[in-house]
Amino acid sequence: MGYLAVVTMIGLLLFRLSRIRLSKEAKQEISGYYLLVAKQKRKRSGKCYGVFQQGEKERTCELPFSLYLDLQVPQRGYLQTKNGKVKSFKIKE
Repeated sequence: MGYLAVVTMIGLLLFRLSRIRLSKEAKQEISGYYLLVAKQKRKRSGKCYGVFQQGEKERTCELPFSLYLDLQVPQRGYLQTKNGKVKSFKIKE
């Protein structure tokens, strides 16, 4: 019975540490060339999100409504984000 408690505590600790790491990662500034692979609009909150991909990494960031309307999927451009919100997405023409 003691082993079960120890394993449970270690599992909870690892879960908590992974959540902390993810929250720190979301607060970073991100910039680089990304591919917009999907757009989403949440009906309840009214917020718009874009799913950006760079290699194997995928990031979901909040989009301003004007960008949500202007962008087509798939589209490649230079992405700049801060705190999980898109500051700019510039497309080479």
